[in-house]
Amino acid sequence: MLAADVVVIGGGVAGCAAALAAARRGAEVALLTKLADPEEANTRYAQGGIIYTGPDDSPGLLVRDILEAGGGSRDAAELLSREGPALVRGLLIEALDVGFDRDAGGFEGLHLTLEGAHSVPRIVHHRDTTGREIQHALTRAVCEEERVTLLPGTEALELAVSGGRCAGVYAARDGEAFTIPGRGVVLATGGLGALYEQTTNPSSATGDGYALALRAGAAVRDLHYVQFHPTALYTLDGERHLISEAVRGEGGVLLGPDGEEFVDHPLRSLAPRDVAAREIRAMMERTGSPCAYLDISHRPARWLRERFPEIYARCSSVGIDMAREPIPVVPAAHYTCGGVATDVSGRTAIRGLWAAGEVASTGLHGSNRLASTSLLEGLVFGWRAGEDAAGPALAPDRRLARRSLSIPRGAPEEAWRRLRRVMWEHAGLVRSAEGLTKGIAEVRILEEEFGDKDLDRALLVARTVLRGALVDRGSRGCHYRFDAKQEEAFADLPG
Repeated sequence: MLAADVVVIGGGVAGCAAALAAARRGAEVALLTKLADPEEANTRYAQGGIIYTGPDDSPGLLVRDILEAGGGSRDAAELLSREGPALVRGLLIEALDVGFDRDAGGFEGLHLTLEGAHSVPRIVHHRDTTGREIQHALTRAVCEEERVTLLPGTEALELAVSGGRCAGVYAARDGEAFTIPGRGVVLATGGLGALYEQTTNPSSATGDGYALALRAGAAVRDLHYVQFHPTALYTLDGERHLISEAVRGEGGVLLGPDGEEFVDHPLRSLAPRDVAAREIRAMMERTGSPCAYLDISHRPARWLRERFPEIYARCSSVGIDMAREPIPVVPAAHYTCGGVATDVSGRTAIRGLWAAGEVASTGLHGSNRLASTSLLEGLVFGWRAGEDAAGPALAPDRRLARRSLSIPRGAPEEAWRRLRRVMWEHAGLVRSAEGLTKGIAEVRILEEEFGDKDLDRALLVARTVLRGALVDRGSRGCHYRFDAKQEEAFADLPG
């Protein structure tokens, strides 16, 4: 039986940071990744960049921007602003040599870019594939770390919780279930964006970590704060490809079908994501247009190909020349701002269980995440969780009972399509009591039909999002209720 001091579930930026931090504290670590390719994580798809700092920046200024965007926890924002730049410099730039774009005349020789709702340029990036570059460097470091055992293609089925303590994980690999005892478990499983019909997320982002935590009895907060990215590439086949926030940061302008800028906000096209996404939706309803248009054609073609090679290639593949014409864009589910409730060290309400990254909620994002905080959040709080998990003197409980756990059977694709449609229609950009109540009822029907399959966890998470949005009768950030002023007319919550 494999045993570890610390078991990390998830191999993105938060999981890798937690594994490396725990190992460097002397812990033996088992790192589980759901997919066979350990680099296949949400982190890989992050385009824009990661917050660093700049000549006109300060921790206080970054705190202000984070809080103005989402109204979250000042303590978490101050910690991120204080520790984040040093970790980017020490780990990513110096230790792992991540290939951030350079500028001889830039700050510390780095090219800094501006993104929506940021006061100053402070984002470092590798063209428009920053996440891929960071993921590759972190995975390589994990593979080279002697104290980390990497288990790709391994799915966590259940957290082993007894007497209020998490003492390991029940997992499955190659069709066989087994146990992994550990004195600490770190959840770093990413978000739930793939539960939506329109999403920038890979299909694996189905909220597994939230379900694991909920079933174990951990507290989950604000799971209905799902952020919608305003600019996903609109194509007739329904596939949505992220068009980075950095395109707006580099001068891209949001236009309506009449060619006029339409975003009603002091920052215009650089408005925060929740505002920009709702403005696009309102414009589409008002004009009947199937999309908005993001225009950066005033930039030279050569510059665009060098700065945004992946986006340029993707647009070209569907017949769009972004150097000559605007990019058609629509909003899509992007990031979960809430999650498993933790403190700033990643500790949950269950002893021996930590969470970090998108699956966790330190309160940092409040109701609306500031652009490019996701990679930094995963790095900082993943590192803190790993260090903290490696600290307890508790020995791994090697007496964990062998559980007779069934490995979930795959649900038909039609069931997934129905769930994603429910979430998009009833828990999307604009919500109401009537729609959310209908959504809960439709999830109940799906539970009756497919509750014994691997859709079961996704249905639990979907119901939690819908109920949270129904209970929250106001509008705040990415949670927008058009019936927010009709509180007195709301019916009792369904069971």
